[in-house]
Amino acid sequence: MDLELLDHNSNQYFYRKIIRIGTPIALAQLMTSLLSIIDMFMVSSLGNLAVEAVGVSAQFAFLLFMIEFGFFSGLAIFIAQYWGSKEINNIHKVFIITLIIGAIISTLFFIFAFFFPEVLMGIFDHNSELATSQLFKEYGSNYLKIAAFSYFSMTVSFAIGMLMRSVEKVGYPQIIAIGTVVLNTFLNYLLIQGKFGFPEMGVRGAALATTTSSMLGAVFLVAYMIFSNQEVFRIKFNEYKNITKDFILKLLKKALPVAVNETIWGLGMSFYLIAFAFIGEETISSIVISNQIIGLFWAFMSGLSSACAIMIGKKLGENNLELAKRWGIKFTKLSVVAGIVFGAILFLLSDPIANQFSHLPSEVSRSISLILKVFSFYIVIKFVNVIQIVGTLRSGGDTLYSLLAEILPLWLVGVPLAFILSIYSGLPLYIIVAIVNIEEILKLILLLWRFMSFKWVKNLTIS
Repeated sequence: MDLELLDHNSNQYFYRKIIRIGTPIALAQLMTSLLSIIDMFMVSSLGNLAVEAVGVSAQFAFLLFMIEFGFFSGLAIFIAQYWGSKEINNIHKVFIITLIIGAIISTLFFIFAFFFPEVLMGIFDHNSELATSQLFKEYGSNYLKIAAFSYFSMTVSFAIGMLMRSVEKVGYPQIIAIGTVVLNTFLNYLLIQGKFGFPEMGVRGAALATTTSSMLGAVFLVAYMIFSNQEVFRIKFNEYKNITKDFILKLLKKALPVAVNETIWGLGMSFYLIAFAFIGEETISSIVISNQIIGLFWAFMSGLSSACAIMIGKKLGENNLELAKRWGIKFTKLSVVAGIVFGAILFLLSDPIANQFSHLPSEVSRSISLILKVFSFYIVIKFVNVIQIVGTLRSGGDTLYSLLAEILPLWLVGVPLAFILSIYSGLPLYIIVAIVNIEEILKLILLLWRFMSFKWVKNLTIS
């Protein structure tokens, strides 16, 4: 049955729409998370220090991703709503602004990663032995100098992918994302250890694999845009002449709080890593690997929250406010059910997953298991928070409140607790992680209160 022939008020339409939009996004996120784990598993053959260095280097790329995600998803609010009101020229103008912002941000990150890699590595370096400290910085610098070139292609792919998802074209960008992951994994196998006559490049091989696959992925996405028959993808770059100051200010009013939100959140995650490094040498490896494993469970939430933002954003653009409100409630209930199910699965699999890293120091694999168990109890709260921040509130442009609800608990409670407990308490890492995540509970209270007020239910195309 054709999806568009169904009654938009029906449950059948609602769930089929989620599957159509959310499944490709979730699958691509799942593959990306698997890649990160495979990357780290392959790098772990070089030793624990290499794992720490590559993990820290990847944290810098993660910060770039979060800043761009903030700007791009903030701008995607308008793309989704303009798609609902069929204003193609405005979509093109938003996309042009997206590319300009992305080019500026990725260039700044490239400069830092390529020219000052040892400075970046030094922020996370708490090693007391000089030789160990130098090797840690050398690993990280070697990785960053090559991986920095992937920032440009990643930005292009991210911008195009965000455009395609916002206009409900979710299949092709996810196919490219999956292909990129497969290629990256294969190149890792060839280049890290030097298989089939390829040079043994160690961490440089991991960086080269990431950069090469990222560039090819961007090429395929650009080619799709060039040869597409759909008007929305045939970008009229001369529309930049029609971009007015008022238009830019309108976009930034909603997009800037999202960008600040994701930037400060990304910085918070980096500060957590800095704080936990004070506990001991193995903590960075434990946290990095645990976060990547949890990324597998976030794949479902990525698909669900993206579907939420796209579906509700379109209905708001169509001025169907009542249906958008009802869908917001449904998405919130779904996030609770998903959190309970995936929390139980994560708890049961924590030991078998940690055992796969038994070739690392025993403290690392044990710590991974305990951290995963802690997260299994928090995951339902995290899922609900994500559906509100990325899905419901953001789809209606309620970005300033989302910003405050995200960063205040993180920076007033989470980050200070992480440093105080890591430096002074002597508590094991998993206990500190459990205490620090109290900030998620505070965030939940703030977000649900705002959600139930329904102040986020707005049509931005006419307001």
